[in-house]
Formats: sequence, C-alpha cells, structure tokens
Amino acid sequence: MIQMFIGDEEVVCSKEFTIKEEMLSTSSTILNNCYPKSWEATKDYVNNFYYPQDYSKFRLLKNGNLIFCGIVKNTGNISLNPREPKYCSLQILDFKDFLSNGETLDFVINEKTIEEALEEVVNAISGYGFVLGNVNILNGDEVIGAYSTENKTPYDVFQYLADISGARWTTRMVNEFQVAIDFYDPTLMERADDIEYTQEYFKENNIDDLKFNYGTYDYRNKQVILSKEVYADINYTDNIYGDGYNKMFTLDANIGYMVSITVNGVSKTFITKAEKEIGFDADFYYEPGKNQIEASDTYAQGDNITVIYTPLVQGRQVIYNTDEVNRIATQIGRKGVVARYETRNDILSSDELEKVGESYIKYKGVPEIKLKIKTHDKDLFNVGQITYFDAPIENLQKDYMVKSKQTKIINVKSTMYIFYEYELTSSFNSEKAINYFDNQRAKAEGNIQTGDFITRNIDIQEEANIIFDNLSVEEITTTGTNVLNSPLNSPFLN
Repeated sequence: MIQMFIGDEEVVCSKEFTIKEEMLSTSSTILNNCYPKSWEATKDYVNNFYYPQDYSKFRLLKNGNLIFCGIVKNTGNISLNPREPKYCSLQILDFKDFLSNGETLDFVINEKTIEEALEEVVNAISGYGFVLGNVNILNGDEVIGAYSTENKTPYDVFQYLADISGARWTTRMVNEFQVAIDFYDPTLMERADDIEYTQEYFKENNIDDLKFNYGTYDYRNKQVILSKEVYADINYTDNIYGDGYNKMFTLDANIGYMVSITVNGVSKTFITKAEKEIGFDADFYYEPGKNQIEASDTYAQGDNITVIYTPLVQGRQVIYNTDEVNRIATQIGRKGVVARYETRNDILSSDELEKVGESYIKYKGVPEIKLKIKTHDKDLFNVGQITYFDAPIENLQKDYMVKSKQTKIINVKSTMYIFYEYELTSSFNSEKAINYFDNQRAKAEGNIQTGDFITRNIDIQEEANIIFDNLSVEEITTTGTNVLNSPLNSPFLN
C-alpha cells in the first residue's frame, strides 16, 4: 500500500510513476494524471481543477515508512476542455535541489580542518533542513588553506572539499524535515552484498537483466593543474626605505601570509586592512593577495623597512599514471599520454593542487565499466553503496559504486508492482556529467566562465607535406576598373 501526500492532502495518480535517484544529482518523482483521492468519493473528475502550486510539499509513504519527500516544482498539462478530467502532471524534486539552486554563500573558510569546514558549511544551510551525516574520510583532520565561498553554492563548496580530500559525498533523507550530507572515502563506502553470476542468485533476487559496457568516456592518464596564486615554499624578504612622506610601499610579490615587519631592526605590529576597517590599529596594514603595505605613519628618508612574508606565486602540478602511459605507448607505438589541463583560482597551496590532480588520476584515469541491473519487487541497492561483482569475465571482477537508481511503481487492479533499475560504475566517477570543472552547474561563477572549455589532447604531433603532381600555376591579370556591374557599383579591391 502506497500513500502519497501533497501538503496534507492525500493524492492518487495514474497507474505508473517513477522515482529517479543519482549521486550528486537532484532526485525527482514524476506523477502523471494526479488528483486528490477525495475526488473518488464523488467521481467528479471534470468539474474540479487540481493544480498544486510550485514548492508545495510532497510526501510518499509506503507501509508507514517515508520513501521520498520533496517539493512540487512543476505543475502542468492540465486540460481545459470542459468535457475532460482536470488531472495534472507533476515533477517533485528532492530537497537537495536547494544545494545547487538555493542562495549562495558569503564567508571565508580559514585555517580549518576538512571536517571543521564541512560543519561550517552545513551549519550555514541548516535553515534548509540539512544536517551533517556520516563523515568517513581518511584525512578529515588535515588543515586546508583559506577558501572564499563568496557567490558559490553549497554544492560547489562540497564539491571543492571532495576534490581536495579525494572523497565523495551524497545526500540521504533522514525524515520529512531533515536531509543528511554524507562524506566518505571510496574505500569506506557502505558495502552491499556481492553480485554473483549464478542462476540461483538471479532467481533469488528477481534479476530480469544485467548488462555491461566498457568505455573510455572520461579517461586520461596525465593531469596538469595550474594556479595563478599559491603559497611559495620559501619566505621572501623585501628591504624598502622610507622617504619622509610616503605611507604606501610596494613589495616584489603578492602577499600570502605576513611573517614580520621591522624598521631599523625594531619589530612592528601589522594587521590586515579588513581588521583595520573594523577598528583595530597597528603600525602596518596589508591586504592578502596584494603587493602593497600601508604604514600608519611616515618614516624618515633612509629608514630600513624589512618585510618578511610568504608570497603568492604561480603554481603547477603534473600527475602521471605511469602504468597506463606505458601500456598505451606499447600498444600504439606513440607517446601515449592522454592529458587534461585545469586552471584553478580557488586553491592556495601546492599540496591542494597535487591532491586534485591525484584525485582525477585515481578515479578517472582508468577506463570505466558500467553495469545496468534490472529487478522486480526486489530492492538490491541504495545509491552510494559499493558492491563486488564476481563476474565470469576477469576484467569485470572488481568493486562497483551504485551511481543511480530508478524505481518504477505500477498499480494494476489494486495490485502494486515495483521495478528497479540500477546503474553501477567501476570508476567511482560520481560526478560524470555534473563534474566540478566541466559544468559548474551552467553558472558564470566559479573556475569555468560562460563559454570557456577544458582542453583535452593526446601528446602526438605529426606533419605531412602535400605534393601536387604535374601542377602548373598561371597568374591572371585584371582588366578595367575591377568594379562589379551592379546597382551598388561596389568595388572589389585586390
């Protein structure tokens, strides 16, 4: 028995509806020919209109258990023919839609561990009903550099934190009022039962179909990460001199961290300009990312001002999947490097650049195998689980992540039939078409601007000369004024 509620009103729909769930993508339910169950008492489907407005709350209950909850986003396809029923078609979105399409954030994550950063972001969106769920990552106590969330959605920030930590994340519904955000290392994912390739297993689990395909859709074995500004490995020391009237002094590089400032060997205090604006005072003021400092007073000509700071410099990290490079080079007799180049403007340390590069090589630097499994009346997996396939082909014998799940429910003469379709992937590439770099959710903010694209190439360069056989060239000279005989009398100049 299934009960559906929109707001507090129980509704019914046509014989079939579908729930779609996917890693990092907004889950949704499609209802066709939906109307209040109360209409069945009078059987008057013609004179009543049912059109729940956008963002009405939707609940779906099975045997008293909540299996989906969301917001009515689209209401449409309602007939206005006076002789036809006034049903409507609905799309109901999971609450995780708020993560990518809700309000953007506006604060700086500064000198926090990865787990502390997760808590800070989740706390900022708690008003939407989000809570921090299970955090099972290997490096949660690592400190990340300063990161600005200005004009970024929570989706973008979670994706950034997943990139630098080599982790994955997903959401799950706790109850009608709360959605948990889980972070996990792929090696620590919740494990489902193994998939066995036996007639008994297929029969016991009502498996109607299992197919696989092998592809290199998002494959590369070299990752180059570039950043215009990362912290240098060594501190810079700049010596500048007072002139008796200037308070602004220019340094050789942009400031990342200020270490010390002395004048004629005497230590001076310093704070950021942001701290100055809220009322703090010091001898010198600086702005991270800029190459200038401002003194609170003038210094006499010849006064030696020594500034020691960690500058922001250009950074570059190159990561290779050496085994794959050699394998391809051996097979095709060429250099065999499939490369990807990224430009990051939100990473401030070379360690973070390297983590991003390693993450791509580790999770995307191998060809992807996809499994599609169809069952009836048997729910085998949840999105985000991991399972091992004991396959008849050796290359298929590995762990797979449950990337998406589609639940189709059909009612026939008061009998309910449920069909499940799962997509599993061997690459653990849960970002696929909504990758942080490739898409940025079609917004102009972030690392990729509107109209920009990522370069993918294989490092092969060949040239060929074109030879014309028995070619003769004849120069044609123009005569007259070279004016087109037309009403416009338009000249075509040589």
